[in-house]
Amino acid sequence: MNIDNFKEIKIPNQINNLSTHELNELASSIRNYLIYQISETGGHIGANLGTIELTIALHFVFDSPKEPILFDTGHIGYTHKLLTGRKDLFDSLNTYGGMNRFLTPQESSHDIIEASHAGTAISIGLGIALARKLDNNDDHVIAVVGDAAMAEGSSWEALNHAIVEKTKLITIINDNNFAISPGFGGMHNMFSSGSDKTKLFFESLGMNYIGEIDGHNIEDIISALNDAKNSDLPPIIHLKTVKGKGWLPADNHPFRMHFSFPYDPIDGSLKDKTPPSQTYPDVAGACVNNLMDQNKKIVCITPSTLYATGMTNVFEKFPDRCFDPGMEEQHALSMTVGFALQGYLPIIAYQSTFLQRAFDQLLHDVCFSNLPTIILSMRSGFSGYDNPTHHGLYDISYMQSLPNLNVFYPKDGAELDAMINKLAINTRGPNLIMMPYGPLDHFENSKDIDNVLQPELSIDGENILIITVGNKYGVAKEVAEHLGAGLVNLRSLLPLPKDKLLELSKSYSKVVTIEEAVLDGGIGSSISALFSDNLQSKEVLRIGLPREFIEPGSNDELSSIYGLDTPGVLKRIKSFWK
Repeated sequence: MNIDNFKEIKIPNQINNLSTHELNELASSIRNYLIYQISETGGHIGANLGTIELTIALHFVFDSPKEPILFDTGHIGYTHKLLTGRKDLFDSLNTYGGMNRFLTPQESSHDIIEASHAGTAISIGLGIALARKLDNNDDHVIAVVGDAAMAEGSSWEALNHAIVEKTKLITIINDNNFAISPGFGGMHNMFSSGSDKTKLFFESLGMNYIGEIDGHNIEDIISALNDAKNSDLPPIIHLKTVKGKGWLPADNHPFRMHFSFPYDPIDGSLKDKTPPSQTYPDVAGACVNNLMDQNKKIVCITPSTLYATGMTNVFEKFPDRCFDPGMEEQHALSMTVGFALQGYLPIIAYQSTFLQRAFDQLLHDVCFSNLPTIILSMRSGFSGYDNPTHHGLYDISYMQSLPNLNVFYPKDGAELDAMINKLAINTRGPNLIMMPYGPLDHFENSKDIDNVLQPELSIDGENILIITVGNKYGVAKEVAEHLGAGLVNLRSLLPLPKDKLLELSKSYSKVVTIEEAVLDGGIGSSISALFSDNLQSKEVLRIGLPREFIEPGSNDELSSIYGLDTPGVLKRIKSFWK
């Protein structure tokens, strides 16, 4: 059985008539297809190679979407997409308007949720199952949860509730010993210690533990799924899978080829041999490395996205002072308070999209405690093709109301380095530095790099003053030069440096603010309020993004579409002041 036979099949339960031998043939065909297909487009290859047999078995036993399958997270959904009639979309992966990297109801009714953050499947699955119970609906609901997502607090809150509700929810642990980076923690150790301890643990909670099951043996998986369907107790199936299963290059990769740009399908080497551009996380990592060399009281923390936050070398050099608690964003941030209470300076690195999951800890623990902390937030603004939920467009707005929090945004690598160093030497309270996704920017040296935590008048001009957040500095500079306008590199976002801005803007009657973030509650709104509160009559044009979820796309594509590139900004200004 070859995956090509499924190209026109839209109903996955048509695989029910296949023999075990044919199902294994299908798995082999899908594995070969994914290795070669994703080599052309790039994508989440490692995790998907580990869930082929599981996904086939799920569609063999259950009737999707009537019996919904929730994947936590949706980056393991490639086989699911193939079995639900989307093979013809794979060529468009990682292109604007193309196939989603994750799962989305916009693509198929078989995708129940937009699953791109972990720790949600059991909660949503239980909600579906309880609603169906009220409707006297006996269809099963399946939540597939990675072993790393099982360590998230929200997963355990949901499981704690699900155990005492008699529903048709089936929980499956896809245990491959990895989050993005290698697995970590007590739960990971228990899963790795053999089935006896794990069985005792879940059975003591009142669950029917079914495992360990070879996650690449279709016949055994089907048997386990049928046992779960007939269970009187809430069932939990424990599958042992291999990330990157069946592909040698994954065996030699530190993250088992979790995600890759286009590659050679034989040896896994990248097709683009151009040396990768230096990024903001690279600069941040080098700076933290130097600081930890000089100061034994600095610790570094990052929850599970080590490769994306530039801290790999730091963790290798200072293993005793570096901590990766896995996909536990809330816990990681609260833990910084403990370090600060003991006289350490914690530097914690997040991707912006994951920092927002720890909002309560940011407010209640970090800001309220008001202790020295440095938070490095990567991928602010547009963040590529991952998903609408991965853009860092909401940070500025949700941070505006937080007391004690200082937020900074550098325009380039030199300012980033200067900001981290200055804050590390004289840190008071919590400080957060935002930085964008993509290659590092290089501009002329700032006139006053020593005052990098304050706004800078980069260009003197007439009539119009442009005030920009760091990641739009390049666009703002081109616009200012074209219009003969003044330009302020804001640098300090929160609290707004009011006196300095009033001083810099006093000779201008027109002000433009530019931010790659939602306008509602953003920097432009704060600056408009500043002028109003100080009885300064100025015409203010705010340029930014609407309060909506933005589709995946490259920074250039999305900037052009939403008018945040140079032509778009010029057009807005000229049409505003005709």
